[in-house]
Amino acid sequence: MLVRIGLPAGLEQFVFSFGLGAFIWFVAKYGTAANAAYGVGVDILALSFLLGLGFSIAASTLVGQHLGAGDPAGAERAGWRALWLSMSVMSAFGALLVGFAEPIIRALNVDDPETIRLTIAFMWCLGSVQPLMAVEFTLGGALRGAGDTRFPLFAVFTGLVGARIGGAVLVWHVFEAPVEWIYAALIPDYILKAVLLTWRFRSGRWKTVLPTGEPGAAWP
Repeated sequence: MLVRIGLPAGLEQFVFSFGLGAFIWFVAKYGTAANAAYGVGVDILALSFLLGLGFSIAASTLVGQHLGAGDPAGAERAGWRALWLSMSVMSAFGALLVGFAEPIIRALNVDDPETIRLTIAFMWCLGSVQPLMAVEFTLGGALRGAGDTRFPLFAVFTGLVGARIGGAVLVWHVFEAPVEWIYAALIPDYILKAVLLTWRFRSGRWKTVLPTGEPGAAWP
Protein backbone atom coordinates (compact mmCIF):
# COMPACT_ATOMS: atom_id res chain seq x y z
CA MET A 1 0.00 0.00 0.00
CA LEU A 2 2.84 2.38 0.82
CA VAL A 3 4.42 1.62 -2.54
CA ARG A 4 1.13 2.08 -4.35
CA ILE A 5 0.64 5.53 -2.87
CA GLY A 6 4.26 6.64 -2.47
CA LEU A 7 5.75 5.54 -5.80
CA PRO A 8 3.57 7.81 -8.00
CA ALA A 9 4.25 10.72 -5.64
CA GLY A 10 7.98 10.10 -5.95
CA LEU A 11 7.76 9.79 -9.72
CA GLU A 12 5.82 13.05 -9.83
CA GLN A 13 8.74 14.84 -8.18
CA PHE A 14 11.15 13.21 -10.63
CA VAL A 15 9.04 14.31 -13.62
CA PHE A 16 8.77 17.80 -12.17
CA SER A 17 12.54 18.08 -11.68
CA PHE A 18 13.25 16.71 -15.15
CA GLY A 19 10.72 18.98 -16.83
CA LEU A 20 11.90 22.07 -14.97
CA GLY A 21 15.52 21.30 -15.82
CA ALA A 22 14.65 20.85 -19.48
CA PHE A 23 12.72 24.13 -19.50
CA ILE A 24 15.65 26.00 -17.94
CA TRP A 25 17.90 24.49 -20.61
CA PHE A 26 15.74 25.98 -23.35
CA VAL A 27 15.75 29.36 -21.60
CA ALA A 28 19.54 29.26 -21.25
CA LYS A 29 19.88 28.79 -25.02
CA TYR A 30 18.83 32.44 -25.39
CA GLY A 31 21.76 33.81 -23.42
CA THR A 32 22.69 35.29 -20.07
CA ALA A 33 19.98 37.98 -19.90
CA ALA A 34 17.19 35.49 -20.60
CA ASN A 35 18.52 33.04 -18.01
CA ALA A 36 19.06 35.77 -15.42
CA ALA A 37 15.53 37.09 -16.00
CA TYR A 38 14.10 33.64 -15.37
CA GLY A 39 16.06 33.28 -12.13
CA VAL A 40 15.10 36.73 -10.84
CA GLY A 41 11.45 36.16 -11.73
CA VAL A 42 11.33 32.82 -9.92
CA ASP A 43 12.98 34.36 -6.85
CA ILE A 44 10.41 37.17 -6.75
CA LEU A 45 7.50 34.77 -7.13
CA ALA A 46 8.86 32.32 -4.53
CA LEU A 47 6.49 33.68 -1.89
CA SER A 48 3.57 32.76 -4.10
CA PHE A 49 4.89 29.20 -4.36
CA LEU A 50 5.09 29.02 -0.56
CA LEU A 51 1.49 30.21 -0.27
CA GLY A 52 0.42 27.51 -2.71
CA LEU A 53 2.38 24.85 -0.85
CA GLY A 54 0.65 25.84 2.38
CA PHE A 55 -2.79 25.44 0.83
CA SER A 56 -1.69 22.12 -0.72
CA ILE A 57 -0.73 20.74 2.68
CA ALA A 58 -3.95 22.04 4.22
CA ALA A 59 -6.12 20.50 1.50
CA SER A 60 -4.28 17.19 1.71
CA THR A 61 -4.68 17.05 5.49
CA LEU A 62 -8.35 18.03 5.60
CA VAL A 63 -9.41 15.74 2.77
CA GLY A 64 -7.54 12.81 4.30
CA GLN A 65 -9.07 13.46 7.73
CA HIS A 66 -12.62 13.64 6.38
CA LEU A 67 -12.22 10.50 4.30
CA GLY A 68 -10.68 8.69 7.25
CA ALA A 69 -13.70 9.68 9.31
CA GLY A 70 -16.07 8.29 6.67
CA ASP A 71 -17.21 11.74 5.53
CA PRO A 72 -16.58 12.00 1.75
CA ALA A 73 -18.99 14.94 1.42
CA GLY A 74 -17.01 16.84 4.04
CA ALA A 75 -13.80 15.97 2.21
CA GLU A 76 -15.19 17.44 -1.00
CA ARG A 77 -16.32 20.62 0.75
CA ALA A 78 -12.92 21.01 2.36
CA GLY A 79 -11.19 20.63 -1.00
CA TRP A 80 -13.35 23.25 -2.72
CA ARG A 81 -13.05 25.64 0.23
CA ALA A 82 -9.27 25.36 0.18
CA LEU A 83 -9.29 25.94 -3.58
CA TRP A 84 -11.30 29.16 -3.44
CA LEU A 85 -9.18 30.51 -0.61
CA SER A 86 -5.93 29.71 -2.39
CA MET A 87 -7.18 31.19 -5.67
CA SER A 88 -8.18 34.40 -3.91
CA VAL A 89 -4.87 34.81 -2.10
CA MET A 90 -2.61 33.79 -4.98
CA SER A 91 -4.56 35.83 -7.54
CA ALA A 92 -4.22 38.95 -5.40
CA PHE A 93 -0.52 38.30 -4.91
CA GLY A 94 -0.02 37.68 -8.63
CA ALA A 95 -1.85 40.90 -9.54
CA LEU A 96 0.36 42.83 -7.13
CA LEU A 97 3.53 41.43 -8.65
CA VAL A 98 2.38 42.02 -12.22
CA GLY A 99 1.26 45.57 -11.47
CA PHE A 100 4.49 46.52 -9.71
CA ALA A 101 6.88 44.27 -11.62
CA GLU A 102 9.42 46.88 -12.64
CA PRO A 103 9.77 48.64 -9.24
CA ILE A 104 10.16 45.27 -7.52
CA ILE A 105 12.85 44.20 -9.99
CA ARG A 106 14.76 47.45 -9.61
CA ALA A 107 14.57 47.11 -5.83
CA LEU A 108 16.67 43.95 -6.22
CA ASN A 109 19.45 46.04 -7.82
CA VAL A 110 18.87 44.64 -11.29
CA ASP A 111 20.06 47.41 -13.61
CA ASP A 112 20.62 45.73 -16.97
CA PRO A 113 17.84 47.01 -19.29
CA GLU A 114 17.49 43.74 -21.20
CA THR A 115 17.34 41.66 -18.03
CA ILE A 116 14.70 44.00 -16.62
CA ARG A 117 12.65 43.80 -19.80
CA LEU A 118 12.76 40.00 -19.92
CA THR A 119 12.09 39.65 -16.19
CA ILE A 120 8.96 41.77 -16.57
CA ALA A 121 7.82 39.55 -19.45
CA PHE A 122 8.39 36.42 -17.40
CA MET A 123 6.62 37.85 -14.34
CA TRP A 124 3.64 38.79 -16.48
CA CYS A 125 3.42 35.21 -17.76
CA LEU A 126 3.79 33.55 -14.38
CA GLY A 127 1.75 36.16 -12.55
CA SER A 128 -1.16 35.70 -14.95
CA VAL A 129 -1.42 31.99 -14.15
CA GLN A 130 -1.50 32.36 -10.37
CA PRO A 131 -5.17 31.25 -10.17
CA LEU A 132 -4.31 28.17 -12.23
CA MET A 133 -1.26 27.51 -10.09
CA ALA A 134 -3.58 27.61 -7.06
CA VAL A 135 -5.62 24.83 -8.67
CA GLU A 136 -2.52 22.70 -9.17
CA PHE A 137 -1.31 23.16 -5.61
CA THR A 138 -4.66 22.81 -3.86
CA LEU A 139 -6.50 20.14 -5.82
CA GLY A 140 -3.28 18.22 -6.36
CA GLY A 141 -2.84 18.20 -2.59
CA ALA A 142 -6.46 17.20 -2.06
CA LEU A 143 -6.10 14.22 -4.39
CA ARG A 144 -2.91 13.11 -2.69
CA GLY A 145 -4.67 13.34 0.66
CA ALA A 146 -7.25 10.92 -0.70
CA GLY A 147 -4.52 8.50 -1.78
CA ASP A 148 -5.06 9.34 -5.47
CA THR A 149 -1.40 10.01 -6.21
CA ARG A 150 -1.37 8.64 -9.74
CA PHE A 151 -3.56 11.32 -11.26
CA PRO A 152 -1.42 14.27 -10.12
CA LEU A 153 1.53 12.41 -11.70
CA PHE A 154 -0.44 12.09 -14.92
CA ALA A 155 -1.40 15.78 -14.82
CA VAL A 156 2.16 16.96 -14.21
CA PHE A 157 3.54 14.77 -16.98
CA THR A 158 0.88 15.91 -19.44
CA GLY A 159 1.17 19.59 -18.60
CA LEU A 160 4.85 20.09 -17.85
CA VAL A 161 6.39 17.64 -20.30
CA GLY A 162 3.68 17.61 -22.96
CA ALA A 163 2.54 21.23 -23.04
CA ARG A 164 5.44 23.27 -21.61
CA ILE A 165 8.42 21.33 -22.93
CA GLY A 166 6.59 20.51 -26.16
CA GLY A 167 5.79 24.19 -26.58
CA ALA A 168 9.38 25.17 -25.84
CA VAL A 169 10.61 22.79 -28.53
CA LEU A 170 8.26 24.36 -31.07
CA VAL A 171 9.22 27.90 -30.08
CA TRP A 172 12.97 27.29 -30.12
CA HIS A 173 13.47 24.71 -32.85
CA VAL A 174 10.55 25.15 -35.25
CA PHE A 175 9.51 28.80 -35.09
CA GLU A 176 12.81 30.23 -33.76
CA ALA A 177 10.78 32.77 -31.78
CA PRO A 178 12.09 35.12 -29.05
CA VAL A 179 12.56 33.87 -25.49
CA GLU A 180 9.35 35.62 -24.39
CA TRP A 181 7.50 32.84 -26.18
CA ILE A 182 9.50 30.27 -24.24
CA TYR A 183 8.28 31.93 -21.05
CA ALA A 184 4.74 31.89 -22.42
CA ALA A 185 4.94 28.10 -22.89
CA LEU A 186 4.23 27.74 -19.17
CA ILE A 187 0.71 29.16 -19.69
CA PRO A 188 -0.74 26.13 -21.55
CA ASP A 189 1.05 23.91 -19.01
CA TYR A 190 -0.89 25.43 -16.11
CA ILE A 191 -4.13 25.58 -18.08
CA LEU A 192 -3.95 21.88 -18.90
CA LYS A 193 -3.06 20.84 -15.35
CA ALA A 194 -5.83 22.99 -13.89
CA VAL A 195 -8.42 21.50 -16.25
CA LEU A 196 -7.32 17.92 -15.56
CA LEU A 197 -7.17 18.29 -11.78
CA THR A 198 -10.49 20.14 -11.61
CA TRP A 199 -12.15 17.43 -13.71
CA ARG A 200 -10.71 14.72 -11.51
CA PHE A 201 -11.77 16.34 -8.26
CA ARG A 202 -15.23 17.21 -9.58
CA SER A 203 -15.74 13.62 -10.76
CA GLY A 204 -15.53 12.38 -7.17
CA ARG A 205 -13.73 9.22 -8.23
CA TRP A 206 -10.90 10.02 -5.81
CA LYS A 207 -13.32 9.23 -2.97
CA THR A 208 -13.19 5.52 -3.81
CA VAL A 209 -9.52 5.08 -4.67
CA LEU A 210 -8.92 3.51 -1.25
CA PRO A 211 -12.45 2.80 0.02
CA THR A 212 -11.47 0.23 2.62
CA GLY A 213 -7.70 0.25 2.39
CA GLU A 214 -7.83 -1.88 -0.75
CA PRO A 215 -6.89 -0.75 -4.25
CA GLY A 216 -9.84 0.87 -5.93
CA ALA A 217 -10.83 1.07 -9.57
CA ALA A 218 -10.67 4.81 -10.02
CA TRP A 219 -7.88 5.08 -12.59
CA PRO A 220 -7.57 6.95 -14.78
